[in-house]
Amino acid sequence: MASPCQPLVSIIVPTYNYAHFIGEALESVQYQTYSNWECIVVDDGSTDDTGIIAKQFADKDNRIKYHRQENQGLAAARNTGMANSTGVYFQFLDADDLLEPQKLERQVMFLETHQDVDIVFSDARYFRTGHSDERRFSQYEDDVPWVAQISGGGESVLMKLLANNIMVVNAPLVRRSVIEDVGLFEGSVRGIEDWDYWVRCAQAGKYFHYEDIEGTRALVRFHPTSMSTDARLMLRSMLLLHHKLARTVTAESIQQLNRRRMAECEGLLGVEEVAAGKLIAGIRQFCRAAVSANVPRHKAKWLFCAVSAPFVSRHRLRQMVTSSLTGWLRKGKSTGSDN
Repeated sequence: MASPCQPLVSIIVPTYNYAHFIGEALESVQYQTYSNWECIVVDDGSTDDTGIIAKQFADKDNRIKYHRQENQGLAAARNTGMANSTGVYFQFLDADDLLEPQKLERQVMFLETHQDVDIVFSDARYFRTGHSDERRFSQYEDDVPWVAQISGGGESVLMKLLANNIMVVNAPLVRRSVIEDVGLFEGSVRGIEDWDYWVRCAQAGKYFHYEDIEGTRALVRFHPTSMSTDARLMLRSMLLLHHKLARTVTAESIQQLNRRRMAECEGLLGVEEVAAGKLIAGIRQFCRAAVSANVPRHKAKWLFCAVSAPFVSRHRLRQMVTSSLTGWLRKGKSTGSDN
């Protein structure tokens, strides 16, 4: 049972047509060694049995609360959950993912004893449906770690976030004061709402701390219906993120890196447009990449892609884009959301 001195943790679970996954997610919440939590399940207009299953859990465990709303998207669902919560700390959990049993206990203990830290986050492991005991570093064949082992605040974290997202959405435990200062999630950056939020936290000077302890990791399911498999959607959202930053950052070093990443997004979106049979749209993106690029050889590369696109195979066009860029995109896509 919860001790009166244990702070309440609000676990926010947005869900949309995930009846086949949400039971496992809620069980991972119930298996937590830390007991003083409330779990807010926000059903974002599901048309399957998601509501039935969530209500069954809520009927048996009064710490689980079920809310249903018309479909408004992942950011709005998370915001609804937070609006209906009372916890001191926030734990985000997508309905197809899991938490290791000691995550809340260890991370609450850390934040309680480190008042200068705003966000503590764990490492992540990936698993396939039907293989819940699997523990991979990523969803890709090379299976290499990508979560940033970084602690700090301000410009140092922001520079890292400009390169890639630094964690998956269920990795951190966040103080309520962070939400009160930074605001709610934004729905314009579909698929990378959490990445956008960490950028805003870094801009607000919030302090991040990475701590990888056995039993506290975020467990991420990868499956064909994941939004993170839609490369064009992800890249368009990344462009929105970088355009927002271009309007708000003042430090020259950040501006330069942001412009470089923006050009890379434009060019990679060109590759994906051509691959999808949208040749004109792809050429347009290559030209935009050339305009955005702040390094002459990068400008030349994207212009060469624009000229070559009508005459080379899609496979060859992909080869023309450096492996470092595609690796960067893959890391960015590791944060995909599913609503």
